[in-house]
Amino acid sequence: MKRVTRGRTVSAASLQTLEDRRMLAVFGNVWPNPRDLTVSFPADGVQIGSQQNDINALLDTVAQRDQWQELALRAYQTWAVHADINVGLRNDYNNAFGVPGMLVGDPRFGEFRIGAFPQEGLIANSIPFQAVAGTYSGDLVLNSNEQFTFHDWAGNQGPDPATLTEGDRDLFSLLLHETGNTLGVDDNLLDWSVMFRQYTVPKGVLAPEDIASITALYGQRSDPYEQVDNGTLQVASLIPTPVGLDHQTEVIRSRGSLSAGTDVDYYKIVPIAGTESVTVRVRASGVSLLQSRLEVLDSFGQVIGQSSAVSVFENDNELTITGIANLDELYLRVSAVDASDVYAVGDYWIEVDYRSELQRAGDLHPGAYDSGPDTLFANFDLTDDEFGLDDHLAGAIEPVPSETPETKRYEIQSSVSSSADVDYFKITSPATIEGRLVVHVAGVGAVRPDVRLKVVDAQGQAVGANARLRGDGTFTVEVTQPEASQDYFVKVSVDPNSTVGAGNYVAIAEFESPQAQMNDLASGDLTGESDKFIRWTAGKTRLYRFDLNAASADADQAVRLTVYDAHTREVKMVAVAHAGITRSTLAWLQQGEYILRFTAIAVGTAPVTNVSFALTADGISDDQDDDMVDPADDPYYDPYDYSGGSYYDGEYNYGSEYYYYEYYYTGP
Repeated sequence: MKRVTRGRTVSAASLQTLEDRRMLAVFGNVWPNPRDLTVSFPADGVQIGSQQNDINALLDTVAQRDQWQELALRAYQTWAVHADINVGLRNDYNNAFGVPGMLVGDPRFGEFRIGAFPQEGLIANSIPFQAVAGTYSGDLVLNSNEQFTFHDWAGNQGPDPATLTEGDRDLFSLLLHETGNTLGVDDNLLDWSVMFRQYTVPKGVLAPEDIASITALYGQRSDPYEQVDNGTLQVASLIPTPVGLDHQTEVIRSRGSLSAGTDVDYYKIVPIAGTESVTVRVRASGVSLLQSRLEVLDSFGQVIGQSSAVSVFENDNELTITGIANLDELYLRVSAVDASDVYAVGDYWIEVDYRSELQRAGDLHPGAYDSGPDTLFANFDLTDDEFGLDDHLAGAIEPVPSETPETKRYEIQSSVSSSADVDYFKITSPATIEGRLVVHVAGVGAVRPDVRLKVVDAQGQAVGANARLRGDGTFTVEVTQPEASQDYFVKVSVDPNSTVGAGNYVAIAEFESPQAQMNDLASGDLTGESDKFIRWTAGKTRLYRFDLNAASADADQAVRLTVYDAHTREVKMVAVAHAGITRSTLAWLQQGEYILRFTAIAVGTAPVTNVSFALTADGISDDQDDDMVDPADDPYYDPYDYSGGSYYDGEYNYGSEYYYYEYYYTGP
């Protein structure tokens, strides 16, 4: 750490008035793998930017926890009934919102996470799927300063207006709107629609225009697993026994779906010779919100066993049928518990299990959705139990990247099978590169190894300059100036001091690039003698993305951006961009005034000379409020108001001899 005292003069940065009203919150993007989406409920205290989640404290006073959580699930399922999507319920590992991770399928939390924190100028915020948002995509956060009311909307009947008071917000109406946003459905100007841009009156039933919007994105609900009709006993789908199956240790699995409340699926199984019993299951937990009924029938269609899902929170079924040694065939019938309910549709796995009760008792399953991190992935099977195959550069695995106009991204789920295990992954930079290479790795599970990483070149030489360990156990390495069209290798290993030697992990490698559609916020030139400041007003609480670019003939020069609360002078965000590189940063900022400070710095012991900077910014979350006068309708409205274009004066003299600031920097 180096403490520096400097007397700095204040000079004006070059500012541009914004004519472009675009926000980065892009609607119309469909989620990848939309039949495998999940929702989770993080605990209170989980970080959301600089705030802490308080969803339970907010809504537990409105209704019992399973009641308001069911409303959130019902909101998602109300959309899923009409479209080719599933939203299952899963455990949340209580990582911070926006933690580096997989955009879809991260084992620690759902794609949709529901939380709350105090916000200004709105009722709720939500973030549709967009690569620039990282794992913030899908998050739905209520304003915990608001007052919400509970109504179950049974029979699609709304609350009695006589029971509502001024300032009440019907929880289901709000959740239905915000879940639509997280699925990619945009707001509209139709005041009868759930997706009307302002909250007006309770609306818990989708309008035809709402249904048309969701089906335009994902298509109408279908059953991709039913190649021919299997709606009667006579046309039941055969679940074959795979050749070579070891029925004493292995389970037969097949995917199915109920696409409408009246849909019924029949399956036929031929018992394995010499077996006395079979256990059959319908597994919908973590897959969809389907509440199913499972029945086992004989060849005459007589029911010999049945089971029904208990609730949307416990929606698996299991039956064990004994005395099957002399049976030539059995039939399974899968239908909805209540054909008129939204939970009558959804995907599921059907399992046929001939193992003994003792063997089944040893099955390992992740914890229930509300069991917390103590059981999630504790002693769970390794994702990859290899040892020695990819432990050197020549054997490096080449994962398939996802590419968008903004980024090239690699997502990896793997395992270390012992403290000596090492994994190498080969990644390739894009032909044109303007940003950093950032690589993250984190162990997964209640009992997990402390994993570390290095980024090396083809000769095995380290190229990652900045490495840091986050409070949540995520280890991050930055390559500040990666070369274009080059192969890099990510080496994952277990920390020598880790008390756990084996376990699962996720790793993310991302080549950043600036976002083309963002708004120009500030630009200017810096020297070592003076910082530059601007005052900026955030009109509403939002998740913002800032792209900071630095340019200099000297590669050792860099620019640091510090964002202060204009009134408390509390630091809200710090970002550093090296010469020739754009640094992207996400931050939740409350409605209010901020001071943006730009400082020239240098790598290591190099002297500070001259460097220019450019900052673009935009909001990537979408809010809902009840203000019928939307300022965005004003042709002169500027979401990046500079408070009259004023710059710093003596009131904010950070360059006084009494002001000290500290900065941390680790050079390459």
